[in-house]
Amino acid sequence: MRARILDLIRRATGTTSLTRQIESLDARLTALAAALPAAPPPPAPGLTAADRDAILHQINYTNHNLYLHLKEAMRVRELANRDLLLAIDRLAHLLPSTPMLFEAERPVAVDTDDHVFPWGAAQDNTRSPRFVAACERHFPGRALTFMDLGCSGGGLVLDFILRGHAGYGVEGSDAPLRAQRAEWRVLRNNLFTGDITRPFTLRPAAGAAPVACDVISAWEVMEHIADADLPGLFANLHAHLAPDGLFIGSIALGPDDNPVTGARYHRTVQPQGWWEARFAELGLPMLPQHDFAFEDFCRGTSNGPIDENYRSNPHIGFHFVARRA
Repeated sequence: MRARILDLIRRATGTTSLTRQIESLDARLTALAAALPAAPPPPAPGLTAADRDAILHQINYTNHNLYLHLKEAMRVRELANRDLLLAIDRLAHLLPSTPMLFEAERPVAVDTDDHVFPWGAAQDNTRSPRFVAACERHFPGRALTFMDLGCSGGGLVLDFILRGHAGYGVEGSDAPLRAQRAEWRVLRNNLFTGDITRPFTLRPAAGAAPVACDVISAWEVMEHIADADLPGLFANLHAHLAPDGLFIGSIALGPDDNPVTGARYHRTVQPQGWWEARFAELGLPMLPQHDFAFEDFCRGTSNGPIDENYRSNPHIGFHFVARRA
């Protein structure tokens, strides 16, 4: 695990000084670990229980320092990447500059734990150029319009825009907007906040029809919605899906609670069969067959060091592709 963390840090930053600090910490950790007796620890002459506790404390402290170095390295790398993208945009006008009109009955999902105690909104930023390519294969020969619900950092929206498509994201919490984290710094005309269970409309101008999306996605979002609020969410899907549009995403099957804050993030914990019936009831049945490969999906595919794998652990969650009947 330590080697994996070090590898991530080395790839995240090229700073020589930071690399030297990391290597020094790693060497110190290795030496301390070597001094720790194997479990169960046999009585060792000269090594008291207090000594062992001190060693364990130092190992935990060093591990925590490694984690902080990784977090800071990734933060600096993220800022540098956005700085570069903004600089390129000033020269080449790469990013969309036309404002869209987004109107939401509730601009922020203020009564949800995802807003009060933001977790995913404060740290996630899923990217998947492979998913964009899979959508292009499904809708060949045309520019796509994409919307990501529960978009967090807006990474998928950026992936579609960089391929020449129209991309938009809606996030229930304003935490990433206030922090100007991830893509909120650069996609000022494409990321919006709003409660997706209450009516919202995205249109190019006042009086125009709502945007018709070829693909709307929601990655590990549906379980955050209470069952009573699902009809409102699906009404928004129907209002913004093109006639042949697809609703694609993933659903986690287990609870997600924070015992420290008392936050309960997953409001609807149900088996896959329940979700299939609910989608059909709300007018967007899940397709039993489709042309997306397992690896094409953005979450639940080991897409990143902390992403779960639904193939290896099917009890954790599943993917879906849905379309109007």
